[in-house]
Amino acid sequence: MLMSSVKFLLAIPIAAYQYDFSLWETFLFSSIGGVLGVIVFAKFNRWIIELYDTWMSNRQKQNSKKGLKKVVAIKTMRKYGLFGIAFLTPIFFSIPIGTFIALRFFPNKKKTLPVLAASVFGWSFVLSVVLTTL
Repeated sequence: MLMSSVKFLLAIPIAAYQYDFSLWETFLFSSIGGVLGVIVFAKFNRWIIELYDTWMSNRQKQNSKKGLKKVVAIKTMRKYGLFGIAFLTPIFFSIPIGTFIALRFFPNKKKTLPVLAASVFGWSFVLSVVLTTL
């Protein structure tokens, strides 16, 4: 569950192959871990944003290289909004980074957190089915 809250994409194969969890065990543990990760990182979001803003203001502006995840996040947010960010969060961004990005662009937690949780449940189910039936 702890691994699911941080690096979701790695947790399900480990649960399915290394620990030989069943479909429902894999789905349950990865879903609970992922949703708890979203909740915990949302709780500390304001502190993380303040830390990030301080770091960015202290960083030299000469190094303006954009990382792939940052470019994908901005393009996805502009084109697909919250649902696009939530769709990519568990798989591409990871739970902490995706939660940070989603709450940065969409700060209303009452709307953002259920969408992120639904994405975690969806990806957990799909990956659990695929990896436990192979």
